[in-house]
Amino acid sequence: MTPGGLPSPRFPVLEARLGPLTPMDQGMQSRVYATPDGEVVVKVYRNQQGDHRLEAQNMRRAGLGEWVLGAVEADGVEALVMRRFTGHSLTAADVPAALPRLREILAELHRERGEPVDLRRMRERLRRFRRALAAYPLDDLFDAVEEPLERGLLDRPSAFCHLDLWQDNIMIAPDGEVLVIDWTKAAWDDPLRDIALLKTGTLDLLSPDASLGAALTFLPDQSHTTLTCLRAYLAHTYLHDLYWFLMNEPYEFDGQRGPKLSRARHVLARLPG
Repeated sequence: MTPGGLPSPRFPVLEARLGPLTPMDQGMQSRVYATPDGEVVVKVYRNQQGDHRLEAQNMRRAGLGEWVLGAVEADGVEALVMRRFTGHSLTAADVPAALPRLREILAELHRERGEPVDLRRMRERLRRFRRALAAYPLDDLFDAVEEPLERGLLDRPSAFCHLDLWQDNIMIAPDGEVLVIDWTKAAWDDPLRDIALLKTGTLDLLSPDASLGAALTFLPDQSHTTLTCLRAYLAHTYLHDLYWFLMNEPYEFDGQRGPKLSRARHVLARLPG
């Protein structure tokens, strides 16, 4: 039975190879199963778009190939087979212990630089955000993104980024080892966007001052330009979060709007524009 009490789906081909699969967790995009020995997990994707191979490729690109055992199509599903990491998703109490290793992980991930960031996608996102959020007084957040964007400050080299660094995608083991999971959104983008996503998705478990202070330790420098660009990406990320709730979970929007705006305006007040 699944945790919800429904019959477990059967995967005869996968289970012939790996043994009976026990449901562990599920999200919007996938379901995760464990093998009987507890050493292997199987991530089964809800769509049929090749995300199992994409994630395996991105994990190898990020230096995590040792965790990938295979990407397979069987039993009518697409699945990624991985070594199991013994740990749990990050909580507020775990963040201080995880920070040193997270800094190492992101520094290594962002080391190689590529072509300039495609800012056309950011401009299109901002247009969508403005249309959807027109009823709300958010000009200060939009200005924080649009002004440096038009001044050319965001025309920067890209790096390979995770782009989904929220707390459930960062695991920590009892011995302090840290593993970043869920690499389906990884792509070439501005590393400051990755840091902004880490701040809003994970570091905001901390108080506003502690969260921003921790985010600043991930920067390669603290020049006026770098801080202005981080400010822009943070404002963009908070706008994206508001847009997402309005479009996908509108019944949660009013409850999320106050805390998100409080965090966003804390950033705007403390970083140079």
